Amino acid sequence: MKILIDNASSHTAKLTKNFLDVQGLESLPHPPYSPDLAPCNFWLFPKLKIYLQGKDFNTLQALGTGLYQYFKSNPKEDNRNVFYKWMERLKLCVSA
Repeated sequence: MKILIDNASSHTAKLTKNFLDVQGLESLPHPPYSPDLAPCNFWLFPKLKIYLQGKDFNTLQALGTGLYQYFKSNPKEDNRNVFYKWMERLKLCVSA
């Protein structure tokens, strides 16, 4: 399985790299200083912000349940499509 992480020091730390290896996760390369290319910034966070707007979570457990419900209700096709959009953004960045 592959995982997209940026180049933050916590993501490149030896402990993190060891964890990824043990879990069998391969880190995908991500250009430094390019938050506009991260799917969480152009896709997830805006949608999540809309979903959470007006909701009150009094405990961490309630927040966790709300987030779980959001991700559970999100169509798998949307998740798949975001990676196609991500690849297009990367191509535009490289060709610029």
